[in-house]
Amino acid sequence: MQKRSQPRHNQLRKGRRSIPGAYYSITISTHKRNPILANAQIANTIFETFDWLETQDRIKWTCIIVIPDHIHTIFQLGYTHSLSNVIKSLKTFTARQINKSLGRSGTFWQSSFHDHVIRKDVSLKTIFAIIMKIPFGVG
Repeated sequence: MQKRSQPRHNQLRKGRRSIPGAYYSITISTHKRNPILANAQIANTIFETFDWLETQDRIKWTCIIVIPDHIHTIFQLGYTHSLSNVIKSLKTFTARQINKSLGRSGTFWQSSFHDHVIRKDVSLKTIFAIIMKIPFGVG
């Protein structure tokens, strides 16, 4: 059986564009897919961080789904920061807060993230519907 090569992180960044005002579907996974997010306090930290990013006009979030080893979100990128900068802020702050609350240290998130710019309203509705079904094992 032929072994498939794993995609490289730089392949995820290939063609990545930061478009102010555009909607993005984002997936961010924990380091080694550790199912550490299955905790109400941790999920709350993630939600509060998204709220803070919104008050800073960096994003306007549409949905956030926290799964034990990753998060899915759809948000509209603001006009003051790039997509990579927003994700870096989110990951840095949440990693520090969550590690502190759990009394641990070290890498929390995978270094990469998956993004998809949503170009049409129909696409936004379709992706939103798919993401909303994920917690129920569909999608």
